[in-house]
Amino acid sequence: MAGYDRELGNSVFFERGQHATAICGAVGAAAAAAMLSGLDAAGIADAMGIASSMGSGILEANRTGGTVKRVHCGWAAHAAVTAAGLARAGLTGPPTVLEGRFGLLQAFCGDRVDLAALTDRLGEHWELPGIFFKPYPCNHFTHAGVDAALALRARGLDPSDIEDIELGAPTPVLRTIGEPHEDKIRPKSGYHAAFSGPYTVAAALLGGGGLGVFHEDFTDEAAATRTGSRSPRRSAASPTRAATRSSRTSSPPCCASAPAAAPSWRSASTPTAAAPATRCRPTSWRRSSG
Repeated sequence: MAGYDRELGNSVFFERGQHATAICGAVGAAAAAAMLSGLDAAGIADAMGIASSMGSGILEANRTGGTVKRVHCGWAAHAAVTAAGLARAGLTGPPTVLEGRFGLLQAFCGDRVDLAALTDRLGEHWELPGIFFKPYPCNHFTHAGVDAALALRARGLDPSDIEDIELGAPTPVLRTIGEPHEDKIRPKSGYHAAFSGPYTVAAALLGGGGLGVFHEDFTDEAAATRTGSRSPRRSAASPTRAATRSSRTSSPPCCASAPAAAPSWRSASTPTAAAPATRCRPTSWRRSSG
């Protein structure tokens, strides 16, 4: 939308390490809270203008750990309700808060913002049908890799036979689920593991909970035990042991289809042969021709 850069193939917010959910979410939720409070159009606009000074969130926890991101959505909702209350009490916001020279989009996205995207087919085109739903309780960028791992497992691949694994994904995706590499192959906590491509794929290969991986795979205890920090004997088939044998690469075909999808492809080598590469999108998978 307004904060998406087609040349980068990524959200400008994301490129700058900003969590758009926490920032833009505060503004959108303020509109909803103001409407539910019975405010008129001017009051709703004021609530949005006020919330624009409240939304905040950075994404470094995705890369190197920390659980602060868990409160981002709640903080956006808190800001929204507060902004609606302040608007109801008479506080006002700038009428050009979104598109102004010192407005929200200029402040967060700079010259890369596409203001026309805000009004293009406004009231006619809805983004809701294009929203991805998350079948696994981990970062959305990891889902295609989980799908690929489950597909390989369904073909009969024995995880204990794997010698190495290669993951290909769009470049922006790798910054979240593949870098820094040492942190991703040995996540520091259960929450950190949810943003690790190597860990989530290994967990799915070994048979995670739920639809492939589930909440029990992302507890601190699970991450610590599986890395060997709390286990006297480290299993050769532990997710982190398998993750240490994985590599990741930027894939041009995957980059070409982002961000409409966050696809990946994965291949696994065994002592006898290489398992066929599997290409996956978050909600579906298909076999490669090679």
